[in-house]
Amino acid sequence: MTATGPVERYLDEMFDLLSGTGADGRRLLIEAEEHLAEAVAEGRARGLDDEAAERQAVDRFGAANTIARRVPGSSGTVRLSLRRLTIGVWALTGTALAWYGLSGALTWLLSWPWTRLLIATDRFGGHPMCSPPWIPPGEVDCVRLYQQNDFPTSYLPHLFIGGIGVVLVIALLILRRSTALGAPLWTPKRSVVGLVFAVPFGLAGVALVLEGIQGITLDVQYYTLGDLVGGLLAIAVSAVALRRAFRPGAPRLAARRPVTA
Repeated sequence: MTATGPVERYLDEMFDLLSGTGADGRRLLIEAEEHLAEAVAEGRARGLDDEAAERQAVDRFGAANTIARRVPGSSGTVRLSLRRLTIGVWALTGTALAWYGLSGALTWLLSWPWTRLLIATDRFGGHPMCSPPWIPPGEVDCVRLYQQNDFPTSYLPHLFIGGIGVVLVIALLILRRSTALGAPLWTPKRSVVGLVFAVPFGLAGVALVLEGIQGITLDVQYYTLGDLVGGLLAIAVSAVALRRAFRPGAPRLAARRPVTA
């Protein structure tokens, strides 16, 4: 193998990506070097020149980013913890902002038909929405009153904030695929990320279900069903996230790939 050929450049890239993975990373790097050397020798035996044989060996072995992600990073140093915390906060902030913007925009779009539907079916509730004491005395546009009180007055702030969140998420995805941010050195542990996502969902779900149950006892129509459905869905999302977070992961080291002609 040449000192500046595709194989050496590939191994240099993998070395950078495996920084912080300890013994597992060293073993993977050794295996990769041995496998690539065998593949290059096999390519030369088929009549390829050095450059073509190395390029083919690297292509068959797979992207360094993808392989490096299979190796867990070592822990215990403040520097590693701060790096993973940075990526975790970045991902959570982008996701939260994108979710806020999307939910706000959808809420605004659905506010008129949803409010009219609630009022049209209000005869099934024990507290009529358009009767005192739920609205002030006098002639009041009941639909507009509830829309202004229960839904955002403008979707533009939500779209702006949601757009910032989408940009943050997309930027992180691109950088993880093209830089060392996708390596274990910068990747938070799956269990930690799962907890951060799952626990708030679960707590919010429990709170919504309790409020929905309270609505049933009070015979309140306009929020009971939404709270129960949203709460149960949030609890289900939390349970699935926790299960996936603590599920045993993939094998640590990349499997040796047979070289075929």
